[in-house]
Amino acid sequence: MTSYKVNSYLKRLEKTPEYENVFSLAHQLHSNQLLFSQLVPAHLAPHCTVGRITQGKLTVMAENGAIAHKLKQISPSLLLKLQELGWEVTAIQFLVQAYQMNQSAKRLPQEKPTKVKLSQTGKECLRQLAATLPNSEFKDSITSFLKKHQD
Repeated sequence: MTSYKVNSYLKRLEKTPEYENVFSLAHQLHSNQLLFSQLVPAHLAPHCTVGRITQGKLTVMAENGAIAHKLKQISPSLLLKLQELGWEVTAIQFLVQAYQMNQSAKRLPQEKPTKVKLSQTGKECLRQLAATLPNSEFKDSITSFLKKHQD
């Protein structure tokens, strides 16, 4: 099914009384997400998702604990910005997602990670580097690495 047909179908479905509330909520969440992404620092925005506002509490889902912690640190200023924009928010709750939100980095359980092989050129360059280094942990690490990746 082409995207045009899907969009046409969704536009018609959106106008039906049974789905009007669902689409209205989806549009509201989407616009809230866009606005929220502009308010948080750019490096955090792709790693969090805005949820619903219930009884004055905004729920924000973070990709991991570190993102949630950083968002929590800026939550007082974030709360003020949201209130200035007319959001009826008195508190922000941060939840950590149990899954990675970036779908491209997600693997199916049956997929095994592929083992990267070091090319002959790469091995030779590392050998040359190790030969020029004084005795050190770095030199030992390179030598050990080369031993593990012998053909």
